[in-house]
Amino acid sequence: MVTYYDPTERKKLKEITPIEYGEKEGYYYFFHENGQVAVQGEFHWGERVNDWIENYPNGKRKRIIAYPKEPFEKGVRPYVRKEWDEKGKEIYSK
Repeated sequence: MVTYYDPTERKKLKEITPIEYGEKEGYYYFFHENGQVAVQGEFHWGERVNDWIENYPNGKRKRIIAYPKEPFEKGVRPYVRKEWDEKGKEIYSK
C-alpha cells in the first residue's frame, strides 16, 4: 500500500506499507516531505520486529529502536538502542 503527500499528482512519496493477506508483512518505509527516508523497519504478522531506524530530514540517523526478533514475544519490550543528535553525534547507547 503506497500513500503520497500529493495524492493527485503522486510525485511525493509518503509511506510504503507492505500488506500480505490483509496483514502488515515485510519492509515498511515512511518518508519526509523532502524525499529522505524518515522511518524504516520490518513487520511480521502485523507486528514490528528487529531494528527500526529513524532518520532526520537531513538524512542523518536519529535513533535505532530494537523490537523483538519474532512477533508476539511476550515480555520483550521495544527500547531505544542508539540515538544521535542532528549533527550526527551519538547521544545515547544501550
